[in-house]
Amino acid sequence: MMPVELTGNLFKELRGRACRILSEEGWTQANLGRALGVSQVMAGNYLHTLPTHFNEPIESNLQEAAVSLSEILKTGDVSRWVLKIIVDNQELVVNFPVQDTREKILIKIAEMRKRLEDSIPLLSPQVRVNIAIASNDAADSSDIVAFPGRLIPIGGKARSLSSPKFGASTHLSELLLDLRKLGSNALVIINLRWDSIISGLLKNLDVNSAKLSRKGDDLSISETNLEAEALIDEGGYGFEPSLYIIGHSQDRVCKIVEDLAKSMEKMA
Repeated sequence: MMPVELTGNLFKELRGRACRILSEEGWTQANLGRALGVSQVMAGNYLHTLPTHFNEPIESNLQEAAVSLSEILKTGDVSRWVLKIIVDNQELVVNFPVQDTREKILIKIAEMRKRLEDSIPLLSPQVRVNIAIASNDAADSSDIVAFPGRLIPIGGKARSLSSPKFGASTHLSELLLDLRKLGSNALVIINLRWDSIISGLLKNLDVNSAKLSRKGDDLSISETNLEAEALIDEGGYGFEPSLYIIGHSQDRVCKIVEDLAKSMEKMA
């Protein structure tokens, strides 16, 4: 089996080179993303990552493979592209496309932001909204992706100031990790505003909620919080009340946020 780090680095390099080749021919990031089977954000990351220069003959072989990949991408049938490499005198065949776990999580959070772009502004607190998604084996914040600078309501839609990154949210990461240490299977979390109106809407939607314990700067989670899909921080001096929607899948978390937003619209 091909080493994971070899697969990830090799295909990242190939995608980056293919993106640059096609960009010079007028392809947009959206077109690149669709062709590669990744998000537009990820295609942009590939496009703008500086290429690695290898010694010959690796450099020429790799560039030749990138040209071959770009030609296949033009046909729209990327499944036809196969890469053969030699590792320790053993031929390995790799079918395209290949996505590692971290890449898939980056795609998920970009899709989640897009899905909720109309809902988030209706539920945004003063500190703004962020989303975090953890890998299945997350051990620290470097295994959890979020949006640097949070999501800002602009023109009625939630916009990101920069691309999602791993390790971008200490606060949401800590909450997710604390939950998982207690046995929760939660992988997704989003923070929203909390007030008496939101409280009533949660009850109407039959969303199970629980209150977190706050002592000064410290926010603690207990085993009694594990069954809840909504965690409430009533705030305190210098801390705005907050609502956290958590779940194992982004679909369930999105559904709760969308239902809250629709209920808010009906009240307007």
